[in-house]
Amino acid sequence: MEEPKKQEKRRFVRVEITVPVKYRSYRNDSIFRANFNVGRSRDLSVGGLRVSVSKHNPVDSKLDMEIELPDSMPAYVIGKVVGGEDVVIDGIVHHYDRISFVDMDKEIQDVIMKQVFENLRKKGTKGR
Repeated sequence: MEEPKKQEKRRFVRVEITVPVKYRSYRNDSIFRANFNVGRSRDLSVGGLRVSVSKHNPVDSKLDMEIELPDSMPAYVIGKVVGGEDVVIDGIVHHYDRISFVDMDKEIQDVIMKQVFENLRKKGTKGR
C-alpha cells in the first residue's frame, strides 16, 4: 500500500538559491548603512525565504531585509519570522530562520518571481 503524500502547505513555488541577505529588526527603513546582520538564503519564493542566521530571531518578529538577487538591484522587503531550524552539515550546526514576506513593492515581487522561474527553468534543463 502506498504511503499517503504529505499535503503541501506552501502557496508559492520555492527554489533552492543562495544569495546574500541583509536583515535587522524592523525599522521600516530600506537603507542598510550600519547595524545589520548578513546571512545567506537557502531557498526563496515570492512568499518568503529561509535564511542562515547567527542566532535565531524571535518568532513573529518583523525584519527589514535586503536580498541581493543576481542581475538585479537589492530587493527590500519586510519579513516576519515564522519559525527556525537547526541543520547539521558536515558536523557543523547551521541556524536557519523561515521568513514570510509581509510587505514589498510590486516591482520587487515581479523580480523575485522572475528569479524563481529562471531557477526552475535552469533546473529543468540540466538533465537534458
